[in-house]
Amino acid sequence: MKTPASSTGCPLCGASALETINETDLLCSECSFVVTGTKKLAAEREREHSQPQPSSVSETTPKQWQDKISISDSSDSVLVEMITSTEAFVQTLRGDTDDCIKAVEMLADVWQNQYFRGRSIPVGIAAVIYASFRRQKSPRPLGIVAEACGISEQQLRAGYRALRTDYNVHSEITPPASYFPFLRLQLGLDEEVEQRARELLSSRTEVTGSPTSIASACVYLAAKEQGQSITLAESGAASGVSKETVWKKTKEITN
Repeated sequence: MKTPASSTGCPLCGASALETINETDLLCSECSFVVTGTKKLAAEREREHSQPQPSSVSETTPKQWQDKISISDSSDSVLVEMITSTEAFVQTLRGDTDDCIKAVEMLADVWQNQYFRGRSIPVGIAAVIYASFRRQKSPRPLGIVAEACGISEQQLRAGYRALRTDYNVHSEITPPASYFPFLRLQLGLDEEVEQRARELLSSRTEVTGSPTSIASACVYLAAKEQGQSITLAESGAASGVSKETVWKKTKEITN
């Protein structure tokens, strides 16, 4: 429920429309920042909104009644919306049903542990999705996840750092080869290209740098060899790196 404007606003964007999600926290209706309030503040907002409003029973539609009885607490409502968004983002990132389940399980876990208190919900969701894919050893490039979730890479890095530090969400370093399946799907290439990319990578163990840029370069070279040519720009866009970076890595691999 949205509360009327008051002297207390969102510390992130300054908006005054805040929604009570539990006895201590409020949700900004503009930027989805979770404002850590006090019991007194939340109670005052509840009292403001609970003042009788002129209306009649005939004005209440069946759907309004359904909304009131199907979700008993507004915090549950927020979590349901977050789960729906998480599943949609995972599918956008070419995740399957199991990927959705794993991400939602992590989301529910950190939600219960107050990870979203004082944090933008879109940033928190993106961090959970990024961490979940990494935990399953099927990572998505950070820049691609940030873009899909509508936030900046800097915001995602900060959200993921907090997730790892405060909630023991750790994952191993992701090797370049772990990105091959996702890049192949993103670029519409066949499995032969992925296999050739793995061969190129294994024969050039001395190449160092960003795993995503190395993976992009290997996929680019493999596709070219298999007659499924893609541009440097397309290869870079699939992994969130520049075409210049992909080009430099192709030179390191072929020299």
